[in-house]
Amino acid sequence: MSLEPVGGPYMHLDDYVALGRSQLRVSPLGLGTMTFDADSSWHSRDNGHAAILDRYLGLGGNYLDTGSGEVKAAGQTVVGNYLAQRPAQRDRLVIAAKFSIDRQGVEPGRKAVIAGVEQALRRLRTDRLDLYWLNNWDIRTPLEEVLAALHDLTQSGKLRYFGIADTPAWKVAHAQLLAQCNGWAPFIGLQIEYSLAARLFEMELVPMARGLGLGVVSHSPLSGGLISGQYTRAANRDVKAGHAAQLARRPDEQDLEIVDALLRIAGELGTTTARVALAWAMARPGVASTVIGIHTLEQLDDDIGALLVRLSPEQTATLDALTLPTHSAALPLPLQDAAPLCCVD
Repeated sequence: MSLEPVGGPYMHLDDYVALGRSQLRVSPLGLGTMTFDADSSWHSRDNGHAAILDRYLGLGGNYLDTGSGEVKAAGQTVVGNYLAQRPAQRDRLVIAAKFSIDRQGVEPGRKAVIAGVEQALRRLRTDRLDLYWLNNWDIRTPLEEVLAALHDLTQSGKLRYFGIADTPAWKVAHAQLLAQCNGWAPFIGLQIEYSLAARLFEMELVPMARGLGLGVVSHSPLSGGLISGQYTRAANRDVKAGHAAQLARRPDEQDLEIVDALLRIAGELGTTTARVALAWAMARPGVASTVIGIHTLEQLDDDIGALLVRLSPEQTATLDALTLPTHSAALPLPLQDAAPLCCVD
């Protein structure tokens, strides 16, 4: 990884930012560990990810987003094994987990919320979670029941703070009002997908978060790799038609236009397209931290290099103009079934 700044003053992983109106301070780049569930032997996977964790923590990083253990438990288990061998590291870390209340066959109420925390604590080998994300609010569950359970978990010391993800703005505002009226602990953060290729959330969720004092944590800043630079017009043409091509996730015309612009700006700055895309995402108003999913040590080094990139106002404006968010865009899948048939649930 190059250590030379590009385009002006630069950040470090230990330039911690307060998440919302809390005392929780997180690195500008968070390390997502759900990718630690790779298809390899347990021994080699654990060793490889230990090297990634060593590098990230050694450079001052403190935010580990372990995702949902119900979906991919190995990421939490790897982090738990790692910390069990390095207990002195625990107190400087912000360890987050996520609870998906839309799991099939699970009653998404108080019992499930508490069980999700207990399971995450066991996998992570810790007595508390610093941050717990409630993922994709479920209309079937009384919101008061979920908020009361989260409040009780904070009172017990098992949670320090909690946030919310993939939920409509009106429901987040409703939750904050309920918490205030009942004297419960409020949400401190909002986690959303946010990249040059996914800006619909700018219309309501980001302004709402800033107005309510929620820190924004963005994920998928490279849109699942579609705007990382690995897909270009030339590479896209080389993908042959047929069953394999149909199964592959391929960029659309807008993605390719974004990559074209990223390539030009990366050339101007002497850096990579992925770093430019990450630099854009980290600089968005209201964003406290951006979570990166890492498979290799080399990928981690490349992504951390985005901290050394500063885009000029002209370069930022060029990228902004490519993907102006509009209300005419389709809602993301997690939100399409979230709104009730009437305005009162």
